[in-house]
Amino acid sequence: MNVRTNVQSGSACYTVQSGDSLSTISQKFYGNMNGDSVMTIYYANQATIGANPNLIRPGQKLYIPE
Repeated sequence: MNVRTNVQSGSACYTVQSGDSLSTISQKFYGNMNGDSVMTIYYANQATIGANPNLIRPGQKLYIPE
């Protein structure tokens, strides 16, 4: 189990839904799908997502940095 103790005020936790990608999640939270925003989400959740940023699964809880 991964427990995040460094979640800052204003940050969000998002539960991945069917059909989501890091790009669509980036659009929801940052208003864009650029590579920097996508990689910000990926690097904050690499332990949860694993080695392939293109493979996220419904039900995963992702930390969305501010």
